[in-house]
This record gives sequence, C-alpha cells and structure tokens, in this order.
Amino acid sequence: MTLRRSASRLVALALLAGLATGCTPFGKNLRSASSPGEARGQLLYDESMELIQSRQHEAAAARLVELLRSNPQGRQRIEAALALAYSQLQLDRPKEAAQLATQVIEENAGTERMDYALYLRANALLALRPAPSAAQVRQAAEDLERLRQGYPDSQYAERAKETLAKVGERLADNELQAARLHWQRNQPVAVVNRCRYIIERYPDSAAVGGALEMMVGAYRQLGLNELADSTRAIRKGSVPP
Repeated sequence: MTLRRSASRLVALALLAGLATGCTPFGKNLRSASSPGEARGQLLYDESMELIQSRQHEAAAARLVELLRSNPQGRQRIEAALALAYSQLQLDRPKEAAQLATQVIEENAGTERMDYALYLRANALLALRPAPSAAQVRQAAEDLERLRQGYPDSQYAERAKETLAKVGERLADNELQAARLHWQRNQPVAVVNRCRYIIERYPDSAAVGGALEMMVGAYRQLGLNELADSTRAIRKGSVPP
C-alpha cells in the first residue's frame, strides 16, 4: 500500500489550504511592529507566501530559513516553521518537514495551529523514503487520531479519518508479517497473540482474514482443535474468500 502516490495531490492542496489560513493573523500582528527586524520578518514571510502560491518552493524555503535564523518569537515563529515544513515536503524532503512540524508541536502546546501541525507531520512521516518504519507509521497514526479526537471541527478532521483508515491497513499488515515470522520460528502462542491483536485493533482491515487463517494453524499446532474449528468457522462466515 502506498499513501504517497494515491493521495499526494489531495494532501498538497489540503496542506496549502492550511498554510493560507495562518497568514492573516501573522500579518495583523506585525502591522503594529516598531522593530525593523519584525518588519523584515514580515517582508520575508509575505514573499515566501507568494512564492509558495506560485510553487517556487526552493526560493520560498530560502526566505523562510532566513526568517527563522533571525530568531522570531510567538506566532511569527510558528507560522514560519509551518510554512517551511510545507515547502520542504513539497521539495520531497519529508524528514526535514517532519522535524519542523515536531518542533512546533513540542514547543507550542497551546497553539491554535496544532491541528495543522499534526496533519503536516503525519503526512511527512508517511512520505519518508524508502519507506517509513513501523514506529514512524504508528506516530503518524497517533497524530491523525489526536487531530481527529482533539479537533473534530478542524478542516483536516475528515481527511485525517480517511488517511487513518489507510494507515490502519498498513499497521495491520505489519502485524501480520510479524505473526508470519513467529510461525516460521515455530512459536504458535506468539502467533495467536499477534493475530488476536490484529483482529481486536484493526477489525476492518484486510489483514483479518490472514490473521484468522494463521490462528487456525496455530491452534492446531497447540492441540486446541475446538478453538481451531470455531476460528475456521468465523473465517468462512465473516471474511470474503
């Protein structure tokens, strides 16, 4: 399963929309600024937004890096970091994008932009090459679930729900692969436990059929024939062939 190819354009549009929503408050805050440094920061940010809109992400990133090097504070720093993370993701640098989003999440617990930061980090983690690790996929799932539960009115909540379903398929498949390793090592108890976890945690995933089938074999190996028979009946009755 590849989330990158199937949803890359939708993700880009969603992330760009989220970036745009943060521009106005940033501009308002700096209109009353008296510091030349703040005025320079506003100019760099405005230029980066124009460049992002025209998909000139390399040039936008350069301006945002310059802005962040000036050590901006508060809203200015958050918006610049999120904008740079977005540009890095569009430049196929998901690792850098994830790091920037993580900084925003960890340093600004009360920010109103948390939903966007979580959504951005989740998509950056899922875009890692050659492929995200199981731990990174789990982190993406946690971010999406946190977004969905904590910010139900967010414009990203529905997209997070859809992406979470796809991530669940990937996580369930990872668990099924682990169960197969236990089977190859002649560890039937571990097979049963791993497969039970798949069924309980990811009941709607495609991996359920394979998990039930492996449980049948593991129960047979353990001499638990009644459990094997009942599990096979469930497999035949609830999972399409």
